[in-house]
Amino acid sequence: MPEKKDLCALILAAGMGTRMKSALPKVLHELGDLPLAARVIKKVAALGPARIVVVVGHKGAMVKERLAAWLAKSPVGAEVRFVTQKSLTGSGRAVQEAVPEIKGFAHTLIICGDAPLFRPATLKKLSAFYRRNRPGCVVMTAELRNPGSYGRIIRGHGGSVKAIVEASDASPAELAVKEVNSGTYFFHTPALLKALKTLRPKGPKREYYLTDTLEAILAAGGRVLAVKAADETEIAGINSRRDLAGAYKMLNKRVIEELMDKGVTVKDPGATYIEEGVKIGPDTVIYPGVHIKGATVIGSGCRIGPSGVIEDCRIDDGCEVKFSCYLNGSRLRKDSVVGPFAHLRPGADIGPSAKVGNFSEVKKSRVGRGSKVPHLSYVGDTTMGEKVNVGAGTITCNYDGKNKHRTVIGDGVFIGSNTNLVAPVKLGKGSLIAAGSTITENVPAGALALARSRQVLKKRKGI
Repeated sequence: MPEKKDLCALILAAGMGTRMKSALPKVLHELGDLPLAARVIKKVAALGPARIVVVVGHKGAMVKERLAAWLAKSPVGAEVRFVTQKSLTGSGRAVQEAVPEIKGFAHTLIICGDAPLFRPATLKKLSAFYRRNRPGCVVMTAELRNPGSYGRIIRGHGGSVKAIVEASDASPAELAVKEVNSGTYFFHTPALLKALKTLRPKGPKREYYLTDTLEAILAAGGRVLAVKAADETEIAGINSRRDLAGAYKMLNKRVIEELMDKGVTVKDPGATYIEEGVKIGPDTVIYPGVHIKGATVIGSGCRIGPSGVIEDCRIDDGCEVKFSCYLNGSRLRKDSVVGPFAHLRPGADIGPSAKVGNFSEVKKSRVGRGSKVPHLSYVGDTTMGEKVNVGAGTITCNYDGKNKHRTVIGDGVFIGSNTNLVAPVKLGKGSLIAAGSTITENVPAGALALARSRQVLKKRKGI
């Protein structure tokens, strides 16, 4: 018999989320810029599972479509499959319906799709504990001051888990227990499959409780252990719009505190928004009103803001992004300056010590070392050399209505104000373009190009 594959991650995302008061399934509501379930998928992928299975139910086709579209743009390095839960009768039933997808794996991680606040490092700690001790199941827990409706962890001999009691079924003594179930588990898959067969519907809703599998594992002579998360906020589930807003604030606070501990200055943490996964070097200063998102990496000694959005960018050491800039999918090389009020679109590559100033837009273009696009210009589909000066109002006319064309600008070119460069066109090294010109032909190196009508003065009639 062939050896089983190692790890499968099972994400439970079938619930209706009625307290969200929304036509959108709960797991598709966004925390930051990511749907809840997408954020869970992304974090779970850090464990390196061979397969991730997402169990969908309420509006399952929509959930599958949206998550599949996100995965197409942001692959996670694991095979992702979807299972539709036909009977929405509890988490136990959800796992039962996913059995065909998990049975070929030695180990199964089960986690909720509406609880994305856990740290990947915490999940790795849980995984290491599970693999070191090899029990039938390890559950992640937390100590809460107000446990509310969370299931209580009842400990047995030696600190092992004796039972998980739902709050609705707990006695007064059990309700006094502060340690609660997070809904995250590592199972030895054969033990889980055997336990799933023992589940029976319970309560007025006739639901199948996944927590009952732990009792079945214990009854079969297996072990159930627990790992307590150091930070109770990591287990928080999101059930309402208030929860969503609180989670965003909590996540942002956590990210900013971690960055400040590493030497980043954040002038006003309460008015700055930085996504998980963003990397920022020491001695960089972040001013209020800045949103930094996606896979952005910012070097050391930079100054960012105030205000503006930076998404999926790489910014080298010593750069400055001034007031109210929008940067997306762009690269700023060492000591470059952008802004204020600049717009860098995907593919913009701003060379060392270069400058893109106010109300200038750059798209899919390289601005060479020391070159300047100081104000009121559009540079698209362009390769620009070193020490070029682009006058105010210059436009690269890169689109002819059907196709995009490139503009090539050599080193040391001076472009006068209010110039149109109609691509495809090349400006040779050291050439000079007179203000107000519309350039439609290549300009040789060192040449002066004028492409404008001669000024004519005529006497006005009646004066």
